Amino acid sequence: MPARKAIEMGRGTILVSLPKEWVKKNGVKKGADISVEELSPGKLMIRPYSGREGEQKQIVIENDGENFGQVTNDVTGAYLLGYDLIKVEGSKVITRENRRAIKETMGRLVGLEMLDEDSKRMTFQFLLEPTAITPEKIVRRMSGLLDGMLKDTAEALAKGDSKLMGLVGERDDEVDRLYFLLVRATRAAIVRPEVAEGYGLSPVDLLDYRVLATFLESTGDAVTELSRKFHLRGARVQLAKEYSRCVMKLKEMNELATQGFLSRRAGKPRTVSRRMAELAQEVTGELAAIAKIPSGDGASVAETLASLERVSRLLVDVSDLAVITQQVS
Repeated sequence: MPARKAIEMGRGTILVSLPKEWVKKNGVKKGADISVEELSPGKLMIRPYSGREGEQKQIVIENDGENFGQVTNDVTGAYLLGYDLIKVEGSKVITRENRRAIKETMGRLVGLEMLDEDSKRMTFQFLLEPTAITPEKIVRRMSGLLDGMLKDTAEALAKGDSKLMGLVGERDDEVDRLYFLLVRATRAAIVRPEVAEGYGLSPVDLLDYRVLATFLESTGDAVTELSRKFHLRGARVQLAKEYSRCVMKLKEMNELATQGFLSRRAGKPRTVSRRMAELAQEVTGELAAIAKIPSGDGASVAETLASLERVSRLLVDVSDLAVITQQVS
C-alpha cells in the first residue's frame, strides 16, 4: 500500500486514513471500533476490534471415569493447541491415582498451573506471556541442555564416573518440556499473526522452528539412550577414551548447528555447514576405528556406535535446515 499522510488535528492528535480496499475487505463501517497494538518500536498493528482481545481460549475435557489415560492425553493436546484455560470435569469423582497422573502430565507442560479443583473437577491455566517464551529463547535453552548432557557424558567416560553418567538422562525431561513449549509457541504464532509479529517471525520461520524442535527433542532422546548404554554396560578404558573424543566432537556439532540456525539470516550457515560436514566425517572415521578395536563384546559396541552415529546425523540435519531456510528466504 502507498504511504499515507499524517494529519494533525487539535493539540498533538495525529490522524491517518485507512486504505479504502482494506476497509471494504474487513467490513469496517463508520463508527466501528479499531484495535491498535504496538508490536515493536516503529510497528503498529491495526485490525477491526472484535471485543475478544485478551479473552482466554478455554476448553472443557469430559471425564467419564473409564479411560483417564485419554483425559491426560487430551490435556497435553489442549496445551499444544494453545488453550489458556483447561477444565477437566464430569459426573465421576477424580480418584487420587488419577489426580497424581494428571499432575505428572502437568509437570511436563511449562507454564501450566493448577487454578482450582474439587472432587469432580480440576482447572488449569497457562500463565506465561508469549513475549516471555520466544522460539529463539526456547531453542537456545534446549541447545544449552543438550550441550551439558554431551559435556557430562564425555567427562564421565574420561573419568569412569558412573554416577555422573547416570545423571545425564534426567535432563532429557527438561528438553521434552521445552519441546512441548516450543510447539505451543509456534502454533500460537501461526494462529495469531500479532504473536508472530511480536516474535519477528514469518510463517516459514515458524515452520522451521517447528521442524527444529523435533530434531532437538530427538537428539535429547538419542543422547539419553547413549548415556544409558554407557551407564549400564560401562566401557573398557581404551574404548572409553575413544568414545569420549567422539562425544566432544558431537558437543561442538551441537553448538555449531544451533549457531548456524539462529544466525541463518546473517549468511553464516554455509560456513557452519562446512565445519559440520568436517566434524561429521571425523566422527564417522573415529567410529570406524573403534569398531576395529578388540572388545570381547561386539554387539554392545555396535549398538553404541549406532547411537553415536544417530546423534551425529540429527545434528547434521539441524545444520542442513539452517542452510535450506537461508536459501528459501
